[in-house]
Amino acid sequence: MAADDEYIIIPNPIYDVVFRYLMEDEESAKIILSTLINEKIISIKPEPQSKTEKKESSAIPLKDPKTSDDIRLFHLDFSAKIELPNGKEELVMIELQKASKPNEIFRFKRYISKNFQKKQTQEIVDPGTQAIKEIESPIRLVPIFILNFRIENEINDLLIRTKHDKVGVFKNKNLQRHNEFIDNLIYDIWVVQVPNLQSIKEEDYANDEYKKRLYTLLRIFDQASREDKNEHRLRLTRKVFPDYFDRVIQRLQAAASENPDMEEQMYAEDEYIKALIDRDNSIAFLTGIVEEKEKALEENKKALEEKDKALEEKNRLIQELAGTLLSAGLPIVEVSKKTGLSTEELERL
Repeated sequence: MAADDEYIIIPNPIYDVVFRYLMEDEESAKIILSTLINEKIISIKPEPQSKTEKKESSAIPLKDPKTSDDIRLFHLDFSAKIELPNGKEELVMIELQKASKPNEIFRFKRYISKNFQKKQTQEIVDPGTQAIKEIESPIRLVPIFILNFRIENEINDLLIRTKHDKVGVFKNKNLQRHNEFIDNLIYDIWVVQVPNLQSIKEEDYANDEYKKRLYTLLRIFDQASREDKNEHRLRLTRKVFPDYFDRVIQRLQAAASENPDMEEQMYAEDEYIKALIDRDNSIAFLTGIVEEKEKALEENKKALEEKDKALEEKNRLIQELAGTLLSAGLPIVEVSKKTGLSTEELERL
């Protein structure tokens, strides 16, 4: 095999324009999402992006060169039918968000709250009349976050998943069965920390098929594999990806040819991130100046307070001296000369 055949070159999917193209292919989306959440997805359908949030900072108006719209913050929604371990099917809402900056957490919360309220129509049999009727019920929400930064340095894992336990406080027992009320009010989240790809060793996944597939999938985001320091391209080892991921790799390889202006859009994303960094640096610089001034004011305040205390102590000692001299029978005029107090002040002692 020629050396060039040992590697594949793909556009960097950490960029929104590349990742969006990848996820527009439903088969690729099914492979990626089922691998992430470790559940069998029977079918998947992208939800309309009717409420996509626009860039929050308007300091530098950046435009998408393809649409001339403001650059949008990235998220995708999918309704997916999942096969449960007991063979039953469940409709879930998979919410995928991707970010390069940690200051977008409040946007994440706002967006989750919108999807958390979505409902589905189900048919049930009335136990009394046996008639079939339709009811509205909640949809399980599956939020996935792909972050190009770390949110924790405790264990430095590549994927963090939360799990909610249902525990009786007095009985000290866990509820094992599905609970309609509780389970529809909570949700687990999956958080990918892309920089931690470098923290994962073979022994971390070697004996676990899910972890092996998961690590292999997330290698497509490996920023350490950028081609000749070109942030827009990744050079990956071909043999790392088994046949299971062929669809995903082929979709990524086709991205550039299917989108002639993709490179321009990637540069636009670079400018957007740079604008955010410049904004944050400016905020940090101004915050530093404010903090320094506040510190100086606090120091001046303390110095003035100490000066006032010293003056109060000096006045107290002078008054004590004046009282002692007056008690000793020294004329008030003499005491005034020695202490600097006026005769009126001495008469009040």
